[in-house]
Amino acid sequence: MNFLPKNENLRALLLCLISGVLLGVSFPPFKTWFFVYFGLAILLYITLNATRFRQAFARTYVVMLIFNEITLYWISGWHSNDTFLKIGGVATVFVHSLFMLIPLLITYGVSRIKKELALALFPFIWVGYEFFDNEWQFAFPWLELGNTETYNLNRIQYIEFTGIHGTTFLICAVTVLLYLLISNIYKKKWKLSSPASIALYFSILAILLFPNFYSSSRLSNPDNVKYFNLSDSNKVVNTAIVQTNVDAFKKWDLKAQDKVVDTYVEWLHNGLKFGPDMLVLHETATPFYFLEDVNLLKSKRFFDLVDSSKTFLTMGIPHKYYYPDTIPAPPDHRTSEPSKRKFDVFNSAILIEPGKFHKDLTIHKKVKLVPFSERMPYQEKVPFAKKWFTWGVGISGWQLGNDTNVFVLKDKEKNIDTKFATLICYESVFSDFVTQFTKRGAEYFIIVTNDGWWGNTSGPYQHNQYAVLRAIENRKWIVRCAQTGVSCFIDPLGSMYDEIPYWSTGVVHRNIVGNTEKTFFSENGDIIGRVGYYIAALSLLGSIVGYVYRRKLKSKA
Repeated sequence: MNFLPKNENLRALLLCLISGVLLGVSFPPFKTWFFVYFGLAILLYITLNATRFRQAFARTYVVMLIFNEITLYWISGWHSNDTFLKIGGVATVFVHSLFMLIPLLITYGVSRIKKELALALFPFIWVGYEFFDNEWQFAFPWLELGNTETYNLNRIQYIEFTGIHGTTFLICAVTVLLYLLISNIYKKKWKLSSPASIALYFSILAILLFPNFYSSSRLSNPDNVKYFNLSDSNKVVNTAIVQTNVDAFKKWDLKAQDKVVDTYVEWLHNGLKFGPDMLVLHETATPFYFLEDVNLLKSKRFFDLVDSSKTFLTMGIPHKYYYPDTIPAPPDHRTSEPSKRKFDVFNSAILIEPGKFHKDLTIHKKVKLVPFSERMPYQEKVPFAKKWFTWGVGISGWQLGNDTNVFVLKDKEKNIDTKFATLICYESVFSDFVTQFTKRGAEYFIIVTNDGWWGNTSGPYQHNQYAVLRAIENRKWIVRCAQTGVSCFIDPLGSMYDEIPYWSTGVVHRNIVGNTEKTFFSENGDIIGRVGYYIAALSLLGSIVGYVYRRKLKSKA
């Protein structure tokens, strides 16, 4: 590395900068996914060659800050005037960068015992962290390394077995081999043509090419025709996506509510021109509690449209739920005045069925909430803390849902009998969570989202691309409806159709074919993630024991 500055601190800073930039530009909307291997290899070098824990901490944190800022710059909504969004976005970048040090510091701790062991365990440790980061209330799996390959349909078909953490594991494994190759050649332990070097060349090449060989075979499989078979009429749903492009901020103005509803109804009528079986409207479509008695006159316009057209409607709604006296309310519940009734509000999705009473309709309450923006993590432990994070735009402070309800779409006149799950925005980023709906019988997915907070930045495009992974993992069609875009259809092989661009209005329709297939991943869940989690936990424990042992030896000396 003679091209680097001789000064150790300057060299370290430059390596941190290069690593962070390479990792950042390997994620969508960039298509330079291969940079992740080099960015991660440099990060591994920085971690393993730190002389002290605080040095490892400081240097890797700089990398993560650069990485997170490049990929998540949009999260602060800089185009808006919303102070809460800006502060929350900046805090997310700093805090999430801190959480992403967990696998690196565990790897550093193991390297103090034996560097070769740390290299061998690194793929498991990183995958274990990603699995853990799906499970707690601070969860933010947006930057899982496997997400770099969302454009590579010719490489990622194998995730029907492994889930996206299989791709993360592959990336980490190649990175370790790359690190070994470069470091040994640089230290002149190996030559470019030595047997050990040649063995690593072939190992790296084999791991990199395996996904291509499998994916090529899978994409050309004649059995794929079942995903597009329109002859099985009771599983075919002509679905119309309605993208209204209503401003995410302005729609919450109380004076604008009637105009917003007018816009929705107008565009839903435009959707009816295609003769669909199902209309789809985006997340939190109505800027009011949809099923609350005081709002039913406005909600009735949607019920009337469904009844008169005999067309089903799936849409996102804010939902206020009052707890019966027979059900204990969670400690962070709300209380209405002056009646003192206990209630909570949920970011929800509803299926409106022709001729069905509104209280009998199926609702899914969002389970995976965005930390801070939608809910204070672990506020049930400290209920008073939820007051610290109240967004002034729209409805915030949602309660955690706990259901994985599957919607039943049954129309005897049209001979339709199928089931689907509605994922609300952020939920579509959680791979193992989504499989729970497949296990419960979902035959395709609808994603309702509102990415309008972030403007025409990388955010909406990243979110749209991640839906490709859920389609392949579960081999299900996906209908994605976003308030301001991007809306589209995605088939079970990951191909997108009929995209409605960001910040535009439009209606697109397509026949969706439900299927009862359960992939290995949807049946068995995230095996690689779970194995990695336990190995990472043991590695952490081992590194702590090793540290204590070394301290004792040092004190005796």
